[in-house]
Amino acid sequence: MRLRIAHQLSLLLTAAVVLAVLAVGGLSLWNLRSGFGEYLRLRDDEQLTRFVQLLERRAAADPSMNWLRGNRDAQRDLMDELSGRPIQPRIGRPQEPGEDPEEPPPRRRPPPPGLGGPGGPGGPGGGRPPPPRPAEAGNIAERLVVRDVRGDWLAGRRQPPHLARTVRAVQVNGADVAFVELSAEPEPEGMDARFLQRQTTGLLLTGLGTIALALLAAWWVAGHWSRPLRQLQLATHRIARGEPGVRIAMPGIPGASRSGAVEIDELVTDVNAMVVALAALEASRRHWIAQISHELRTPLAVLRGEMESIEDGARQPTPAVMASLREEVAQLTRLVDDLHTLAVADLGQLPCHFTAGDANTALARMVRRFETRAGQLGLALAIQPAAHAISAHWDFGRVEQLLSNLLENSLRYTRAPGEVKVHWRVLGDVLQLTVEDSAPGVTASQLDQLFDPLFRVDSARSRTGQHGSGLGLSIVRAIAQAHGGTVSASASRLGGLAIQVSLPLQPKPMDHRP
Repeated sequence: MRLRIAHQLSLLLTAAVVLAVLAVGGLSLWNLRSGFGEYLRLRDDEQLTRFVQLLERRAAADPSMNWLRGNRDAQRDLMDELSGRPIQPRIGRPQEPGEDPEEPPPRRRPPPPGLGGPGGPGGPGGGRPPPPRPAEAGNIAERLVVRDVRGDWLAGRRQPPHLARTVRAVQVNGADVAFVELSAEPEPEGMDARFLQRQTTGLLLTGLGTIALALLAAWWVAGHWSRPLRQLQLATHRIARGEPGVRIAMPGIPGASRSGAVEIDELVTDVNAMVVALAALEASRRHWIAQISHELRTPLAVLRGEMESIEDGARQPTPAVMASLREEVAQLTRLVDDLHTLAVADLGQLPCHFTAGDANTALARMVRRFETRAGQLGLALAIQPAAHAISAHWDFGRVEQLLSNLLENSLRYTRAPGEVKVHWRVLGDVLQLTVEDSAPGVTASQLDQLFDPLFRVDSARSRTGQHGSGLGLSIVRAIAQAHGGTVSASASRLGGLAIQVSLPLQPKPMDHRP
């Protein structure tokens, strides 16, 4: 089963948080237990050191340790002093039958006040309950064993043999008089166990709460991200069905909100831009069809009218009439050829045959072919060639077509008396060819449209009032791109239009068109 992106994002975020919680929680529990165990070990070590010091002070008066052997009151006094309790006077108690001499006597619950106990009438407390005894540090008293130098038991409770233990020597004047054994605590007990349990429970509850919050956050984030993606999906379906004017809500538009992800917002922007581009492309396609039909209708209408006149006998097929018919056919042929050139250029298949040659000589020769025609139109054609040969690898036939279209455009639109100037120079591995003319010029808003197919400026730019097909500059751009170059238009210093073409002298193989 395939999941929606919202579900996938939810599962992904939740899985990431669960893994993080498990990792952090596991490490925290391990660190808590190991740290708490280290704390208990250090505490036991401190208590053991204090206990050994107490024994050494007591043993200084009797190094034989007979004062401790079997003396439960002395053992209790040591533990009271170790725990910081005041030492109470004690009355000896006879050993009961069957009692283990190595086991401390069982603790007896004190009688309630008033029954002869320490806090009862006649007791030392004067009828008041005894003060609470401070708690011992852990259960160290139950894990201590004192033995003499021969290993015989002196005090303490027997410990299971499998428990690890720490042994310290009791010394008097540098000589060992006894040994103290402290058995390791198997598991924390009492307050230690309750503290550890509270910390463990807190970590578990925190982890569960974090996972729950992660689920809610993942659900919210996934929904927040999936909504614009769902809008994108619906919009692309409508675009695929050809619906016009499809738009996706964007920030700044009433009712729109950011998705929170820059990539999604940029994707929405790109889709809206694509919709605009598709609408412009559709409008351009319809404009193309209308313009092409108009351009073809004019010469065809002239041809049809001339032929009908000849058939009706209104005109005779004189050489002048036949020449007019040939001119219309030639114009129609040029238009069809130009359309074909642009069509194959748009497909990236403009045929070019690259050969090596001298660009300086070739360009100068091409320009001089227009000198006579420029003079007949009252225009001065100036050439500024380079001072040395320029080695280039071009399709010189296509470059000639490019330069011819540029000069035809200038000669057609420059008013007499006027000037057309052609010059080129080499910058690095690129030749920059510039054709500029005198007034009239082109408005700044029209400069970017000059290279669009079938675009023509108004009659103010036309010298004779007759326009070309509007394909010449489009073909110039197609030829420049086929050579890996660029073309641009700007205002001329002479008062008219300047068109600059940049052509690599040695186009890369990828720039060659088959």
